[in-house]
Amino acid sequence: MLARMLMASLAAAVLSGGLVGQAIRAETRQAQPGPTAQPRADAKAPKSWPPDAETLRKRRVEAEQLPLFTSFDPVDVTISADFRKVQKDRNVTSKTLFPGTLSIVTGGVAGPAIPIQLRTRGNVRRNPRLCDFAPLRIEFQKADVKGTVFEGQRAVKLGTHCQGPAIYRQYTLKEYLANRIYHVLTPRSIRSRLANVTYVDSTGGREPFTKLGIFFEDIDDVGKRTDAHEEARQNLVFRNLDQPYLVLMSLFEYMIGNTDYSIIKLHNIAILADAERRLYAVPYDFDYSGLVEAHYAQPSKLLDLTSVRERLYRGPCKTEAELRPAVDQFLAKKEEILALPGAMPGLEEKHRKDTEKYLNDFYDIISRPDRVARVFVRECRTGPGM
Repeated sequence: MLARMLMASLAAAVLSGGLVGQAIRAETRQAQPGPTAQPRADAKAPKSWPPDAETLRKRRVEAEQLPLFTSFDPVDVTISADFRKVQKDRNVTSKTLFPGTLSIVTGGVAGPAIPIQLRTRGNVRRNPRLCDFAPLRIEFQKADVKGTVFEGQRAVKLGTHCQGPAIYRQYTLKEYLANRIYHVLTPRSIRSRLANVTYVDSTGGREPFTKLGIFFEDIDDVGKRTDAHEEARQNLVFRNLDQPYLVLMSLFEYMIGNTDYSIIKLHNIAILADAERRLYAVPYDFDYSGLVEAHYAQPSKLLDLTSVRERLYRGPCKTEAELRPAVDQFLAKKEEILALPGAMPGLEEKHRKDTEKYLNDFYDIISRPDRVARVFVRECRTGPGM
């Protein structure tokens, strides 16, 4: 209730000019207690932007054809490093790299060892109290991966298993499912691919083990595929963004029951700018969503939610007519989206049924105009940003 009162007060603050940014930032700090993402140092416009049409086309084709993301089949790899040192580095600002190797496994046989540099990454999942094994960033020399599934990659993010118990495999599969759903809805999304990763301690201090992970497309390549580029833009509010895409993204976050994001703070959000300078808030990192339902995930107390399974619309307040194009887009993709859980290898029956029911509950809402009007129009309590 407190969060909704704060959001309502922000709407009034729009009229007070310079107080707007201060009020919005204060509200966001309260509603989103997690750490603020730091914009990447290289998140800036190319020297000449926008480039000519032929350059845009070449960028688009090159990114679309990156082999790591042209298949949905899991990729098998072996990564060798001194993981005691790698995983000991949990400072969220650290970019210390450690040497290692990566081998692509085909038919159970590991290929040549490719030299890599790797480090831990992330914010919440870098906390050792939450994850025994933090997510990784893996860097290559492009020449070393030419002709492989990693061709064209300079660096790639790997979502890891976090902890050892079997339930974490289900969390990984459901987070991958969320990424797949969003890519069904829009190409302006981060592609992903499952990976069976065997971790080898190069010091011999621990036996090798294999866990499920997710490789994520770099936001630069999302930009190239969609004729855009990343921009390090914090403190943006709803009116600064492309409205049709913003509504679609907000409905998707509502669909999966995710409130763990902030456009103002760039928390689990990346900003892309296209050739016409339209800005798009691209979401990522869905492990705190109701769809995944990780046992460690809790909504902010200020959002007045009982659990992450309880949905809350945090997008811009719109009329029914303004919502209709996005709602129709979800309805047009309903059959394809609802087929995804059943096609997910390794997703246990209990979790499959649960995700199907959770998604069907969303479709029950948007299939009825009266419920759309109530949930997204009359009950909308968001301010000028979030």
